[in-house]
Amino acid sequence: MKESNYTIYSTTQDAWDAMYNAIEKAKESIYWELYIFVDDEEGNRFFDLMEKKAQEGMDVKLIVDYFGSFGLSRKRVHSLKKSGVDLQFFHARRHRYRGIWRRIISRTHRKVLIVDKKIGFIGGVNVDKRMKDWLDIHLQVQGEVVHSLLRSFAKMYIICGGEKENLKGLIKYKTRIKKGLKNIELIIDEGRKKSRAKKKYIEALLKARERVILFSPYYFPDKDFLFALWKARKRGVRVDLLIPFRTDVRIATYAAYGWFALMKKYGVRVQLSQKMMHGKGVIVDDDWAMIGSSNLEFGSFHDYFEANVKIHQKDFVSKLKITVLHWIEMSVPFETLNWEKRGNIQKIKEWCALRLYRLWFKQAPDVKSKEIEH
Repeated sequence: MKESNYTIYSTTQDAWDAMYNAIEKAKESIYWELYIFVDDEEGNRFFDLMEKKAQEGMDVKLIVDYFGSFGLSRKRVHSLKKSGVDLQFFHARRHRYRGIWRRIISRTHRKVLIVDKKIGFIGGVNVDKRMKDWLDIHLQVQGEVVHSLLRSFAKMYIICGGEKENLKGLIKYKTRIKKGLKNIELIIDEGRKKSRAKKKYIEALLKARERVILFSPYYFPDKDFLFALWKARKRGVRVDLLIPFRTDVRIATYAAYGWFALMKKYGVRVQLSQKMMHGKGVIVDDDWAMIGSSNLEFGSFHDYFEANVKIHQKDFVSKLKITVLHWIEMSVPFETLNWEKRGNIQKIKEWCALRLYRLWFKQAPDVKSKEIEH
């Protein structure tokens, strides 16, 4: 078995174009799991193409998160199903969770597309016209990792209520890569189970020799991550954190601001992207990198279904590093913002955002707690 091949896309538009071309050339099947997929001018071209492929007799299965894709119209849902697209919503999960709170907070945040069981896409890219000009990281992959993506998709299809007999053998594939292919590892998280992505982020901080580059659009870490971050800095490891200066979610923006003082105390180099940056991942020295759907925030670490890939391949790490370092060069260092002199209104917004986050995620850490100041 040949090792997997990769193509990196660093903008939402580039990833959209690549995925559209792959779907257009599909001959057998299209399987897509997505957090946000709405029928605006960008989404409709994908939906139209998927309906066309389904009408031609292809196996087209689509999983979308009920909360994230709330803007998907009933008219389009009806059209998709009528054309033969097997559409499943991730929301009820009666057999897995009990109570209204679990139904609200648990989501599939994955962004995975598999075409003809041979070509896979994984990363941070959703489909919504608001995101057209965003910076993001998405991968096209081939090789055995696609088999792992197929099994992951099959398991989610069943969770959402899909019939097992409709899977056509997808469940036979193993989620783990063969031991002989050590260059890639699929990192799948399944809601309330222990987060493998969080474990990899912590591994990056604890095992790095010289430098760790973290990038995420939203930032609200938990205590375990913060402790690992502190230990990395104590060992002299350089840690860069790239986040957007302003995100599409206002409360998340102000919540991230609330952590800046502690990051400065730790010696983390916070860089603020002037464009909306939606990529999520970590680069460790020149050795390995992980990208996917997991943000550096409490929900991704504890509640969401996520999909990431960890890749040990110097050529891949080098290419990804060039992209992320370019983003850092175009960003504004936190130290230049004279943050301590920001106004009281700004501070109140940060306080409110942090409180709301802790109310929503009941076990989230308090940024002013002495327990996390080490």
